[in-house]
Amino acid sequence: MAATAYASLVSLLNTMDQIQTHPTLSICFDNNQFQSLRDIVDFLVDFVENYSEAEEDLMKPIGDAAHEAEDVTEVEAADQICGRESSTMFLRVDKIIQEMISIKEKVIKFKEETPSITSMRPPPPPSSPSSSASYATKKTTMLGFDGYVAQLLEELTRNVPHRLILPIVGMGGIGKTTLAKNVYESSLTVFHFDVRVWVIVSQVYKATHMLSQALSCLGGSRNKIDDELGVELYKSLFGHRYLIVLDDIWSVEAWEKIQKFFPENGNGSRIVVTTRQQEVANYFGSTSLDVGFLDYENRWNLFCEVTFAQQDCPPQLERIAKNIVKKCRGLPLAIRVIGGLLGKAPRIQEYWKKIAKDKSLVMEYSGDGNKPINILYLSYKYLPVWLRSCFLYMGLFPDDHLIDVSRLIKLWIAEGFIKPTKSRSLEQVAESYIKELVDRNLVLVGELTEYKKVLRYYLHDLVRELCIKTAEKENFYCVQREIGGRRQFIFDERSASFYPQPQVSLTFKKPSVITPLILSGQREAPFKSRLLRVLVGDHDSSLNNSFRQVNLRYLSHHSLLSTPAIPGSISLCWSLQTLIVLGLDRVFVPCEIWKMPQLRHINIPVMNVPHPPPGDVFALHNLQTLKTVENLIFSEEVCARIPNIRELDIEYRMLEENVEGSLCFHFHNVGRLSKLESLSIRCWGKRYSDDPLENLKLPNSLTKLILGNCSIGWGCMTMIASLPHLQLLDLRGKAVVGTEWEFVNEEFRNLKHLIIYDCPNLRNCIADRTTFPVLETLHLENLYVLSDIPFDIGEIPTLEKLSVIKCSKSARMAAIKILEEQESFGNQALHVHIRSWRDEAHVRGLYESPNLHFI
Repeated sequence: MAATAYASLVSLLNTMDQIQTHPTLSICFDNNQFQSLRDIVDFLVDFVENYSEAEEDLMKPIGDAAHEAEDVTEVEAADQICGRESSTMFLRVDKIIQEMISIKEKVIKFKEETPSITSMRPPPPPSSPSSSASYATKKTTMLGFDGYVAQLLEELTRNVPHRLILPIVGMGGIGKTTLAKNVYESSLTVFHFDVRVWVIVSQVYKATHMLSQALSCLGGSRNKIDDELGVELYKSLFGHRYLIVLDDIWSVEAWEKIQKFFPENGNGSRIVVTTRQQEVANYFGSTSLDVGFLDYENRWNLFCEVTFAQQDCPPQLERIAKNIVKKCRGLPLAIRVIGGLLGKAPRIQEYWKKIAKDKSLVMEYSGDGNKPINILYLSYKYLPVWLRSCFLYMGLFPDDHLIDVSRLIKLWIAEGFIKPTKSRSLEQVAESYIKELVDRNLVLVGELTEYKKVLRYYLHDLVRELCIKTAEKENFYCVQREIGGRRQFIFDERSASFYPQPQVSLTFKKPSVITPLILSGQREAPFKSRLLRVLVGDHDSSLNNSFRQVNLRYLSHHSLLSTPAIPGSISLCWSLQTLIVLGLDRVFVPCEIWKMPQLRHINIPVMNVPHPPPGDVFALHNLQTLKTVENLIFSEEVCARIPNIRELDIEYRMLEENVEGSLCFHFHNVGRLSKLESLSIRCWGKRYSDDPLENLKLPNSLTKLILGNCSIGWGCMTMIASLPHLQLLDLRGKAVVGTEWEFVNEEFRNLKHLIIYDCPNLRNCIADRTTFPVLETLHLENLYVLSDIPFDIGEIPTLEKLSVIKCSKSARMAAIKILEEQESFGNQALHVHIRSWRDEAHVRGLYESPNLHFI
């Protein structure tokens, strides 16, 4: 129950902080009463952090009292916002305070009778901000799988022209997906097959979803019905030697729904199927690859690698560690999870003996023989309490679902799970939580951007099962019933959202802490609760209806109606943090947006935001994301209103017929935004402005810059090159004046990724290895008249990827020559990717290498 108690307490703290900083609500609550409540909550938070193993009969009252206190304060806030006053609020809060005082007395007595466990508890979250990029490339070790890899590669590449289906079968957690992914990403496989496709099937599957995944790997359209998707997939695969991986298939029926769209090309195409079901493997009539437990040597090596980062086990812990590994019975998932737990634990015998003797450290299985039960629970039991609610929350996403990291962080914050600190933003704290869960092997990296930043994570399905069962046990959320293989969750009035297909639909509840409800196929929001916090989805209800839920913190609205303007009633949502509006070409945002100090993220495809009304004293100190704004004027007043903005996306549409007189956008003031990390500026049409972009000043904090059709001069480029933290530069259209871009006088000291896209007039690009000393990727696309690629680019020691997509023939030839020369020097790290509409057969025949990819 510690997770529920802690989440309720921290959520209450966040709500109280928001009320006390709100200009209107702060005067509606008694300050002395609020301070008394705050002191007790701070005391209880400290207790739960240090005594998370305390009995349920102590933790449950703490969570219930905090939950009730938050209900009372939020209901009162809703009443005040809506112009209703309560005469009993003071008495109700006072009653809660008295209940909490009684709980505090019991806690004090418990602490006096219980030895301190401070030396045994995990350390608090790190104080320094973490970057998702720092752990994006963590790889899964293949210890003990060398034989399987060699066997599978031989089957994939042997000279058999007809299509083969190769099943990989084994119990959950044994490493089937890891094996398939290792082979899928092998340079030999990439070189041997024309195209590769990865499809996650799962227990609950839809043909639409599977076909969409396949097409997304091939760059095809996903917005079609099943047969149309299938036909497009068939055409995309026809005539090509393809490799398809169908991961986690549970039934023959799933295969039968899509198999007709995989053509028999007679050229050595292969399909790999991973499954736990032997009958599924038998269906394909071919010899399956049966993955078994690790032998003793490999299980011990894997444990040491995960736990001690490839160092030797300390002698005083070796006997205990070997006893722990023995109980894992050679199951890789169990070894990784236990290793992740012990890798974060103090290296003292007393603690390790406690783990070794824990009753949960026993490999038991459910009736189907596929689900290890207790041993994974141990990883949760010893989690720091501040991670538990965030971890359990992830079980609410569908099986095998790739969880968007940005969305997950916003939801954690909206739910109130993240404890505020003075030195870091809530988002930075949440990032450190994710890193901790990744380090413990409970959360896996699912998808990276081309530039090695994590986009999405996922849970192994056994770990997700752990989340759901533990949450139900601790009354965090409750499974109600199974319908057609889908879990349905009890839910209440606190949170609700809609989640569109093709993902699996879920509904769920928080009895003691706040969780969102994910629904599908429902079109009208039947929510009247003043406590509603999270609303996500695709529905016909108007934004006006959504904003009646005045305690909303997270709203993602995909409108199916024509709603060009956000109503002024948005300001009633006093605690709104995230606003996402999709499905509309342009949205007009009211002046009231400047009076919402809790806003953290605004994401609308294109929005027109009025200038702040004069005389207001509001500043959006929490606002970190603002995109995409049309014709934003960087006046001193605007910059002062968004002092902590981190991501800013702007479009300037300055067509003559839409502009009366000239405009001044004050680009010189952009440099005032000292926290800005990501900036995108795109211009459309002729510019009629007294303030050309040559006056642009940029803050040193920038790490990412996108310029589209800005026609900046080389004086501005010199300023960009001097930015000390810039890692990604994206130049699009007429981003820079002229047909010749000469970079040789600049040095981009920390630039790792350079994109030059759709620049129709660019003929010459002059640079050398000193221009981009740490460049990792160079992406050139739609450069039809580019005459060459600087040969020195290949000599940059950090360069890993050169992409030449739909560029001139001379550019493609130059890229191949660069690769050929680098390989002659022994450089096998560089990969060249080429896509062309013409002369592809000729280019393919010029040079063969596993590092040359035609896409």
